[in-house]
Amino acid sequence: MNIRPTAHYSLIQGLFWGSFAALFGFSSVYLLAKGFSNTQIGYLMAASGAASALFQPIAGSIADRSKKLILHHFLIVLSILAIALCGAMLGVGNGIIKVAIFYCLLSTALQVMTPLLYSLGMYFIEHGISINFGICRGIGSITYAMVAAFLGILIERLDENAVIISVIVIYVFFILAVATFHFRGVSEQKNSMPEESSHEGKSLIDFITKNRQFTFILIGNIFVFISHTIIGNYMYQIVTYRGYSSKEMGVAVSLAATCELPTLFLLSRINKKISSGNLLRISVIFMFLKNLFLFFATNIAFIYFSMSLQLLGYGLFAGISVIYVNEIVDSHNKTMGQSLMNMTVTMGGLIGSLLGGKLLDMINVPGMLLVSGITALIGAMIVCAFSEKGRSNVN
Repeated sequence: MNIRPTAHYSLIQGLFWGSFAALFGFSSVYLLAKGFSNTQIGYLMAASGAASALFQPIAGSIADRSKKLILHHFLIVLSILAIALCGAMLGVGNGIIKVAIFYCLLSTALQVMTPLLYSLGMYFIEHGISINFGICRGIGSITYAMVAAFLGILIERLDENAVIISVIVIYVFFILAVATFHFRGVSEQKNSMPEESSHEGKSLIDFITKNRQFTFILIGNIFVFISHTIIGNYMYQIVTYRGYSSKEMGVAVSLAATCELPTLFLLSRINKKISSGNLLRISVIFMFLKNLFLFFATNIAFIYFSMSLQLLGYGLFAGISVIYVNEIVDSHNKTMGQSLMNMTVTMGGLIGSLLGGKLLDMINVPGMLLVSGITALIGAMIVCAFSEKGRSNVN
């Protein structure tokens, strides 16, 4: 078996999620050091999320309409833009307005890249290249954790600018990895594919009109990820409300992240037994169950158990949602489909970030978890009702 395609795509995924760890995992560290308040940081990240939600489907539509595979070019151009923005931030010092603009643009660019990166891997899988997507995505999660740990030490020894320097270094190697991600014998002329021309890339409105069932899944995902984001962003408040500290919060978050890995690494085997549509249903059900058990949790053991449900919740969703889109959406609109799926995660995150804080102030942790649990239940019901079966036996 040729492991080179999986190894190469794992490298690309690892570098990409390493940059996410730097930019998003240490956003508060960097921006607080530059003079931002917590409220300003929240508004800045919300603006970035809103902008990426707008540009993701636009980028997807452009990529789908192209007669050639332009995902490499898209990713390289956005990477060069990211490096340029990082250089600009290093040059402006502590100018808060300029830093805000550059940081917002940088984080938007990285989020726009996410569905394009998924589509790049899926394109070659569809054309017969053996890539184990679950392993590649799992390597991304491992690299995220490794970069976060390393960068935490580096910032203590240097300063907050280590965040931006690390992003520059990562994207130099990312560009090289993407630029060489080609395979002999695989045509990158999309018009050579056998589909009829009537299926050429559509506008967003056309796509939604032609894919109404998939559109309902997108709506359901927004509800699910409102809940997912509230739990992720306000885990510290949940733990301290039950009488514990940041130590237990760290263990809970690490446990959830660790539980994602077995599912991602075994995703190919699981998908041979269970179709992608049914796995998508399972993932959103378990994301609801995690919220439900957290609501009833009265001790740290129960909290840890709740977070371990990440195994079949987000850990499963992170991989199977990409595979599901690749199977359900027609060949000329796959990048648009991936962009819209990722956009729902972004929109759910944006709403969850803003809603969670308001709920905490108004009705405290139990009320917040009750509302987020209801949104997760609504979302899971919608996704389960409208998910198509999909295929099994994915590489």
